[in-house]
Amino acid sequence: MKKTLLVALTPFALLGASSVFADTVDCATKIRAIEKQIGFAKQHGNTYQVAGLQDALANTKAHCTDAGQLQHAERKARDAEQDVQKAQSEVREAEDKLHDARAKGDAKKIAKAQKRLADKQAKLHEKTEDLRSAQADVAALKG
Repeated sequence: MKKTLLVALTPFALLGASSVFADTVDCATKIRAIEKQIGFAKQHGNTYQVAGLQDALANTKAHCTDAGQLQHAERKARDAEQDVQKAQSEVREAEDKLHDARAKGDAKKIAKAQKRLADKQAKLHEKTEDLRSAQADVAALKG
């Protein structure tokens, strides 16, 4: 039972994992990944998945260009940069609220403001990592 479930879910896991990077790799890599998934789906008799992957392969071969991939990666990097700037602004606001709470001396408000600040800092860290990843994708596509 467990083996059957694993075999049934593995192609979907592979499809999901490859789609994470599929938008920020060169076209040849994208095509190889889809072809590998097709082979795996055929091996396990997933005819519907094979058909869908063959459509994806045809679309990729017809429309994918390395220049287009680079533009997409650059757009993702710009969006990630804006997300970082927004998160930085939210951290500054949370710091201001914490400062105000400390000035008032209300322990409950201080605790709440500290938690909010910690949450905003964690979000900033996450967005900064996303930006670094997007910048690395751009650099890799530029070669």
